Amino acid sequence: MRIDLKKYLTEQYEKSISKDAKPGPVLTISREYGCSAKELAKEIIYQLQHEKPNEKNWTWINKEIFENTAKALNLKEKRILHVFEGKKLGLVDSIILSSAEKYYKSDKAIQKKMIEVVRSFAEKGKTIIIGLGSAVICRDIEKSLHIRLEAPFDWRVKKLAEKYKQDIKEIKSYANDIDLKRNALRKSFLTKNSCGKVFDITFNVMHLNNKEIAEAVIFMMKQRKMI
Repeated sequence: MRIDLKKYLTEQYEKSISKDAKPGPVLTISREYGCSAKELAKEIIYQLQHEKPNEKNWTWINKEIFENTAKALNLKEKRILHVFEGKKLGLVDSIILSSAEKYYKSDKAIQKKMIEVVRSFAEKGKTIIIGLGSAVICRDIEKSLHIRLEAPFDWRVKKLAEKYKQDIKEIKSYANDIDLKRNALRKSFLTKNSCGKVFDITFNVMHLNNKEIAEAVIFMMKQRKMI
């Protein structure tokens, strides 16, 4: 799906000038590698549309936001990915990049812009955000729900090996690397005063299918008056 960043930010500004406007509702989905969040997001939206067909549809976004932020900062997408893997540049690397890139931005500036963009979608409301540190970034929004998808590592590796027809050993190494990067990203957004517990519900996708999880999520959304 293509996201018009300029349009979303303009809408968010217009919304923010209203004193009665409140951010959200927003649902964030964090997941271990091999747990399909896209299909779950689609299932949740499918069920919501059938329950309330006359209301404005919910939408979902994921890592495509990298492209929009890179454009906003005049950067290559790999620089955004670098920050979103929870990595930090050393002094020498920063100097090299500052001389090599026409529009150099520090990691801090990139992270700040990423937070701004994620918040713009969250505050717009009726949005499901997959990953991107969104659970931490949107934790303070009253009308929000933050879920986590997990499953045993060996089960995930087996499913991934079957899906991509790759060697188990190779998949294990890659899956472990992705899990570490996602955890590093989330932790990079935590402040000193954060408790570190950002998820409301954790689902084991080994034993629950998307339909079952979606039904449970929608029930909680109703309890929180998000829908």
